[in-house]
Amino acid sequence: MGVGKYLRQASPITRGLIHLILAHKALSTFAVIALEEIGVPLPLPGDVVIMFAGHLVARGRLSPLTAFLAVVLGSMAGSSVLFWLSRRFGQPFVKRYGPYMHVRPDRLARAERGFKRWGVLLIVVGRHIPGMRMVISVFAGVFGVSYPVFLASVAVSAAAWAGMFLALGYALDNRIGQYMTITPLHLLPSTLCISGSIIYGVILHRRALAAERRATATSLSPGVA
Repeated sequence: MGVGKYLRQASPITRGLIHLILAHKALSTFAVIALEEIGVPLPLPGDVVIMFAGHLVARGRLSPLTAFLAVVLGSMAGSSVLFWLSRRFGQPFVKRYGPYMHVRPDRLARAERGFKRWGVLLIVVGRHIPGMRMVISVFAGVFGVSYPVFLASVAVSAAAWAGMFLALGYALDNRIGQYMTITPLHLLPSTLCISGSIIYGVILHRRALAAERRATATSLSPGVA
């Protein structure tokens, strides 16, 4: 198996993580994804862990539904922790712990404008940008996004994430070991999803602006006696 050759060359921490997933497949996948969402440093990115779960699905060692739910529920659980910490402690929490999560104070004003302008779309699409999942959870808590709305948005985003990388891991199967390092290739599916979502969002935004201009023009035109 391609994974075995990679594991012999990997660091002890990486080997331990993979053996843990092999021993407790669904539970460990859930835990790893949740920890990454919280911000705990891991030897492998969540994308690769999900691809490995897809490899296990291809080998019949994990059911597709179980793998999918482990990723989605792990994302929802981990992001909820950051959301409630940020909601409870607000901007002081961000200023103190933000640097550990790549959240800088200068981003707060821009993020607040983004949430007001894009709302749910920012959560769904923004989570696919590498390094932004934690940031989105923190900002959503700080800026008072409704928790049901936030959780539903995370579920939609995580479902797309899980589907893409489980399918990729399934397709790669025994060659998955070659991709269990941090390389630009593992960002390709996310990049495609982000590009399509941004284009769609821009189209919707332009349509909304055009409708608003038409409504304004109508309201300013003289009434008919």
